[in-house]
Amino acid sequence: MSVSRFGVIVGIGVLVASVGAAPVVAVPAAQGADGRPIVVIGASISTGYEVAGVVAYPRMISAIAGRSVYLSARSGAGYNDGAIAGLTQAANLPAHDPSLVVVQAGSNDVGASTSAIDAQVRQVITTVRRQAPNARVALITVFPTVRGSGPDARATEAAIVGAARSVDPTVSVISPLSEGWVYGSSADGHPDAATHQKLAERVAALA
Repeated sequence: MSVSRFGVIVGIGVLVASVGAAPVVAVPAAQGADGRPIVVIGASISTGYEVAGVVAYPRMISAIAGRSVYLSARSGAGYNDGAIAGLTQAANLPAHDPSLVVVQAGSNDVGASTSAIDAQVRQVITTVRRQAPNARVALITVFPTVRGSGPDARATEAAIVGAARSVDPTVSVISPLSEGWVYGSSADGHPDAATHQKLAERVAALA
């Protein structure tokens, strides 16, 4: 297990979530037919912020898909500030040879320069494709309850999706904003346990 300068714990063979709560460790489910793990890179939603660790979507993915899930996440991370790029490097993708890489970010970028977001997303997806050439890539983007669903949120969403698909047209996108999700949330907009379940099911279907 290693700790990066970004304050993220990357578990080896287990799911470890930190930042914003006491660390939560989950024993992985039995290996599925593919056998390769899933890597989740993201912000506070990926750490399970505001929900019990047992229902955080990365841990639930492991149970549903029957795969080990490795987590590289930090509360407050975004593309614009370079944090997601750093967390991508910290995930050590070549060591895991994942079948699927999930990048959850966007809400913390709402209102930032779309050109800066574009450049950072391209960098992240290029790194993922170079370090995990045999993996599928999926994005979880803007949650409307976190920073709103107005023009800034939609511009951020468009910048993320456009930049990612300019590097890899096969990238899958799960967008609570564009898909019009209605869900329960905490006072600061973080999604509830039922939404984590929905995320886990959507991601597991891609594995």
